[in-house]
Amino acid sequence: MINITGSVNPILYVVLGVFITAAAQILLKIGSSAEIFKPKWLMYLFFSLCCYSVSFITYYLALKYFDISKISPIMMSSIISIITVYGFLSGEHINVLRLFGIILAIISIFFIYKS
Repeated sequence: MINITGSVNPILYVVLGVFITAAAQILLKIGSSAEIFKPKWLMYLFFSLCCYSVSFITYYLALKYFDISKISPIMMSSIISIITVYGFLSGEHINVLRLFGIILAIISIFFIYKS
């Protein structure tokens, strides 16, 4: 049997899971501008599904080392922050309430990780 976890730091699974899930959501957002069932749309859908599959595996591996009560909020808050930053960089409007939500998500990650 092959041991793929080896000597990998478990935090890496969480970080990879967050960024890969964010990439999947960004690919879906970009693909949503294409016409449905056309090659461009199918390409974005395919790569998004690939990202979600890899993310699922990293999440599974992270759960082997951390409590679900810590990992789930960290991953969700991080993904929200990354997607919001992408939205800001791509020209989406960010109001004060959204900015407050990003800051709150980052603070909550810190408190959950330290508990």
